[in-house]
Amino acid sequence: MDLNQLLYQHQIAVMNQQHSRSAEDQATYFNLVEYYSKRIHEFRAGAGLPRYVWPDQSLT
Repeated sequence: MDLNQLLYQHQIAVMNQQHSRSAEDQATYFNLVEYYSKRIHEFRAGAGLPRYVWPDQSLT
């Protein structure tokens, strides 16, 4: 899975967790959010990318 797919799946899990109705569903989606966060961190570390990338202000 590439970084864009991981970020997409993470965002979907966040939205599903926020809108879930039962405690069981919230726990499931919380676990998915944590899972994708870990995968994103591992992907970035493996690729030598910083944790966060801010836009270059000199381009504006």
